[in-house]
Amino acid sequence: MAEPLKSQPCQLALFGQPVKHSQSPKIHQGFAAQFGLAIDYQLIESSAESLHDKVKGFFAEGGHGANITVPHKQNIMPILDGLTDRAAQAGAVNTLFKRNDQLWGDNTDGDGLVMDLRSKNINLDNAQVLIIGAGGATQGIIPSFLKAGVAEITIQNRSQEKAQQLAALFPRCQSEDHLEGAYDLVIHATSMGHHGLCPELQSHWFGDQTIAYDLSYGQAAEPFLEAARSLNARTVHDGLGMLYGQAALAFEIWTGHSPNIDLS
Repeated sequence: MAEPLKSQPCQLALFGQPVKHSQSPKIHQGFAAQFGLAIDYQLIESSAESLHDKVKGFFAEGGHGANITVPHKQNIMPILDGLTDRAAQAGAVNTLFKRNDQLWGDNTDGDGLVMDLRSKNINLDNAQVLIIGAGGATQGIIPSFLKAGVAEITIQNRSQEKAQQLAALFPRCQSEDHLEGAYDLVIHATSMGHHGLCPELQSHWFGDQTIAYDLSYGQAAEPFLEAARSLNARTVHDGLGMLYGQAALAFEIWTGHSPNIDLS
């Protein structure tokens, strides 16, 4: 847990590149309103070269907490004093907080995704899961899936070697597609949708029970979701609920308050 709130408005920020289209200020202002809290949530554009100085400056000037987004979820790690267990397992950080005057990193992405899936009544217990992509986003969600009780995770990637390396880090993970029949859940975790593209999908991955989920949301999710529909996925979802879920968990770390999420 973070240090107690010392003053209002609570100074929060998002560091990344780009950040100007982020919904995080709106989301966290909505959370704060539930508890009568005043926050100032800034969007701070940061290159890899400027990230460390900007983060240190923000906290030195009274910053209480921060989010880290692409492409800095691993870039931020060298300056941190500590990592939570889930950040260490994920190998990436999306949430910063102060503890005993030290700067700590956490990762709420995976648990935020599981929160959203459960809110949609998607059963993960003993599920067969396929994740497309072997980057930091995939590594960030695998620990939460394993904790949620999935049976097995298969990782598909353009570089088979990279998929093998990532699968070797975790139990119940593999990089070879050997499942007879369709997967219960297919997750798209690459950035291709931001360029209007979709990875190559195999028809045998999808069946009447298959749920397709893109970690991106809005227009960036559409190429994958449209392809999944054409392959007869049972339902398709973008990652807006995950965005709110990971934000709610970060907000609770910073403030001690657990906000309600309403996506209606």
